[in-house]
Amino acid sequence: MKPFFLMLFLLLTDADCFFDIKEIISDKMTKLPKDFNVAIKDIAESLPSKEMTVVRGNSTNIRSQDVFELLRLLCQHNIQVVNLDIAAMENKEMYYGYLKKALDVSDERTNLILCEPYECENLLLELRENNLIHRTILYIFFWPYGSVSDRFLNSMVEAMRVAVITNPRESVFRIYYNQATPNRLNHLSLVNWWAFRLYKSPLLPSADKVYKNFRGRVFDVPVLHAPPWHFVKYNNDSSINVTGGRDDKLLKLIANKLNFRYRYYDPPDRSQGSGIIGNGTFKGTLGLIWKRQADFFLGDVTMTWERLQAVEFSFLTLADSGAFLTHAPAKLSETLAIIRPFRWEVWPLVCATLFITGPALWIVIAAPSLWQRKKRDQMGLLNNCCWFTVTLFLRQSSTKEPSSNHKARLVTVLISLGATYVIGDMYSANLTSLLARPAKEPPIGTLPALEEAMREHGYELVVESHSSSLSILENGTGVYGRLAKLMKRQRVQRVHNVEAGVRLVLNRRRVAVLGGRETLYYDTERFGSHNFHLSEKLYTRYSAIAFQIGSPYLETINNVVMTLFEAGILGKMTTDEYKNLPEQSRRSEPVTESENLSTEKTGETAAVTQGGAIQNETSKGLEPVSLTMLRGAFCLLGIGHLLAGVTLLIEIQLYRRARKRALPPQTRNPTNTFMAKAKKCILRGWRRIKAAAILAIDRALAPDRGID
Repeated sequence: MKPFFLMLFLLLTDADCFFDIKEIISDKMTKLPKDFNVAIKDIAESLPSKEMTVVRGNSTNIRSQDVFELLRLLCQHNIQVVNLDIAAMENKEMYYGYLKKALDVSDERTNLILCEPYECENLLLELRENNLIHRTILYIFFWPYGSVSDRFLNSMVEAMRVAVITNPRESVFRIYYNQATPNRLNHLSLVNWWAFRLYKSPLLPSADKVYKNFRGRVFDVPVLHAPPWHFVKYNNDSSINVTGGRDDKLLKLIANKLNFRYRYYDPPDRSQGSGIIGNGTFKGTLGLIWKRQADFFLGDVTMTWERLQAVEFSFLTLADSGAFLTHAPAKLSETLAIIRPFRWEVWPLVCATLFITGPALWIVIAAPSLWQRKKRDQMGLLNNCCWFTVTLFLRQSSTKEPSSNHKARLVTVLISLGATYVIGDMYSANLTSLLARPAKEPPIGTLPALEEAMREHGYELVVESHSSSLSILENGTGVYGRLAKLMKRQRVQRVHNVEAGVRLVLNRRRVAVLGGRETLYYDTERFGSHNFHLSEKLYTRYSAIAFQIGSPYLETINNVVMTLFEAGILGKMTTDEYKNLPEQSRRSEPVTESENLSTEKTGETAAVTQGGAIQNETSKGLEPVSLTMLRGAFCLLGIGHLLAGVTLLIEIQLYRRARKRALPPQTRNPTNTFMAKAKKCILRGWRRIKAAAILAIDRALAPDRGID
């Protein structure tokens, strides 16, 4: 009786230990268990995808009739079946291509793999190496005997959906699943079983329910210093301290909601990563996610097509735009401020008006005398008219009118009104405004303007290494492609992060940095917004959390992020980072922008005065008029004096020449001229001799200073 009870006890406690000895010692699967076809039919019907691929490998030697019965039963229940024997290498490559196509179009695939355990292990490794992993692809392995090996378990990754069917006893099948628990990796949990029918439906638990609570799981999260998203302090012992940031707060909220913990660590390459390069590698933090060495990463990660080939992104955490930052426009020379009230197109017309009004007034006055053929000094009249109109334009008082007739007076009144109230007052008003608010250089606010500055004025453009901005320049066309070519002439093209680029712009005037507009705006507020100029919006960019391809908890975190975004909490968290700036930074002037966006960021970017009140736009940048601003007027006055002196000298020379020409011929005899010069030289010599003699007599008669 003891052997009987012992056998009964073993059957009840561990039924997995009884297998056909022929199946164990054989290296090929020769038959299917009893009721296996019916169980697979029920399993297929309980899955969302009504399509199944039956895969047989080298270790499968099942009768064609048994395989046909399985396929026929599935087809009868409206389940599309793909039968594939991967014993040949060509068929295996075809199978892998079939799975890659499913990844491209995001079709759901269910794969039933019938192999011996050792081939299941090898096949799982090959699927992992080829990165045929996604949440839409389910691999169902039939494990004919024994427990699942450690090699098989260690080959699994969390993003890979793996189910294992075992047959502990006749007409009973157990279904194990690797994504049944959120905190146990490389583990298969019993989720269902079949004994003439499934215990429950659906077959597998949904990811939303499983990853609703991570049960205290600990994630290792890479982090980069990128204000205002993360503030990272790097220590000498290779450790880091995250002191704050918008995305740090976001991760805390998600962790509290989903019950998990995290540890920050410093990635080997302190950059995000732009995409898979030609040799099949991916640098940066996103490269770690692509290699499945990191679970996720957040910190102003921009979604690009190149990055989507290697990682997946969550719902957007920031709607931003691209921009570039340059040094604030310098003040123009105050010496030339006197000519800036009018544009260069206006000054020729003003000068033409000044030259025309004098002759026009002369024509009005001299016309009657020309018709009547009266004798009059026309050149003198023209001279008087020209000087009279000049005095009117210069607002000088003049009592001498060229003529006293009514026509001349009417024209004089019109010229006076035009010169005083149109040209003069407009010039004075503009000049006063320019002196109170000094003019600056034209800002660089567009990509064509930046390209021209790089070609003509020696500007340089820098970008963050392995960033989305770098990808746009490298893969872009048009103006982006031309900018990338111009950057190749530079000695410095890339910087470690955007903050380093902003510091470079602060120290050097002819440098621009390309990046996210929100990041650039925050850095300008940190380092003094009056030192920078922000360009217009170049393109739209969205930031999100980066995950491994096929991450099972992507949808769960998406639900949390969408809730925060719709409630406005993400926007509020971003706004709070501006409030955490030092008081000195928040009191600086708003950064100059190519687009007037001050109304959109009233609470974030308004400058605060010493008393705490918000400054008005009209009161910013006003300066009292000083002598420095009036250098142009003094320079003009000096030029006027110089011209007056030159004119005086010319008039003197002309007068002398005219006087000489007016003398009689006899007075201009060369002999008389020679005698006059000789007489002058004799008199000059006599004066010198006389002075020398007097000086000698004085010295001789002077008392001796050495005797008291």
